[in-house]
Amino acid sequence: MKIGILGGTGRMGTGLARGYAQAGHEVILGSRDADKAKDAAAQIGGSVRGGTLAEAAQAGEIIVLSVPFREAANTVRALQNALTGKIIVDITNPFGAVPPDSSGMAENMKAAPHARWVAAYKTNFWKTLDAPMLPSGVRRDILVCGDDEDAKRVVMQLIEAPGFRAVDCGGLSNARTLDLMVPLMIELDRRYGGNALSSWKFMEGGM
Repeated sequence: MKIGILGGTGRMGTGLARGYAQAGHEVILGSRDADKAKDAAAQIGGSVRGGTLAEAAQAGEIIVLSVPFREAANTVRALQNALTGKIIVDITNPFGAVPPDSSGMAENMKAAPHARWVAAYKTNFWKTLDAPMLPSGVRRDILVCGDDEDAKRVVMQLIEAPGFRAVDCGGLSNARTLDLMVPLMIELDRRYGGNALSSWKFMEGGM
């Protein structure tokens, strides 16, 4: 599968690219600075290449939105023709920069309403992307939500390929909850010395 990462030179983007490439996917890192994207891709190696944002949007079958939230809507709006009908994995975090009855993904969706939106990776530190399995053998969770069930299923399979456990958190209405979990995650990590290696974990009754 071809995965285009918009904002692929950041820590989240490169971390996801490594995992996807190791799982056998082709990855296109998209950046406003194509040379920077090519350099980042060369450092990762394998099936990862770099290019412009437009090249990543055009070539990717699945698109990961990894730019800062303040840039997300404008980035998507400029590329919306290339994104029509494609799955967009929104990993951005608004940190309160949305109306109280909305979510980061709901706001970003307005820029490309004909894409298939799924929220994921919002509650994961970048440092954990290289460690889907803890030394104890427990898999890290990636919380996922969205209204398009087929798109969500594809994204959950993508998440699990490198070794994470995808947890279906329901529809778009729950995206705001994921947004609100992020500041708490950061506070708990600082309070208990997690060094950005802590994670949320859903414990099922049978575990």
